[in-house]
Amino acid sequence: MKASDKKRVIEFYDRKVAEHGYSPDTLGWNKRRHELRYDVLVTHWDLTGRRVLDFGCGFGDMYGYMRKRGIAAQYEGIDINDNVLAEGRRVYPDATLVCRDAFADGLPATYDYVLSSGVHNFRLENNEAFIKDSFELFNAASRCGFALNFISDRVGYREDHLNYTDPSMVLSLAYDYSNRVTLRNDYMPWEFTLFVDKRTDFDPDKGVYPDFADLVP
Repeated sequence: MKASDKKRVIEFYDRKVAEHGYSPDTLGWNKRRHELRYDVLVTHWDLTGRRVLDFGCGFGDMYGYMRKRGIAAQYEGIDINDNVLAEGRRVYPDATLVCRDAFADGLPATYDYVLSSGVHNFRLENNEAFIKDSFELFNAASRCGFALNFISDRVGYREDHLNYTDPSMVLSLAYDYSNRVTLRNDYMPWEFTLFVDKRTDFDPDKGVYPDFADLVP
């Protein structure tokens, strides 16, 4: 992310948090569908006991959702806006929420999974480059896989401040990192989530991944 984009994003959410405080409206979740997005992200893999990074965590509501669902992951959240994080720390005092520009300073650790919700929906100077940089970063920081969601460009209307992503572009990009890929566009008509699973060892005799070996005689 370019410095000008970073400044604009931080200032945008500074205004929002000053206006709304701890609220879905601060993060643009005015239609209250953020928990559905979290559910799609956190139930694809078994995250129990896993070290999970919530990239662009905002308030850390993904942590709250996992706790509500009884998902005992080792959660860490990272975001570039400390004012938003301050609200999150107040709501979730036991969560690890860190202010850091990962593209400038790198990530502090390696994780089993990197998850990201809503980060790639804000219009930037070059969103495609930002997506590609994110894939590089997430791949380097994850042992088992990474997942992120997008607004699809298969829409009938657009808003000027939002970014609309071509699903076929990110699907093609995902195959540069793994051939074990899932794209879900079945939970909302105009949003999708992409999962890149890096656990690519398979049974050579059956030609399937271990999770599915029992289904092949």
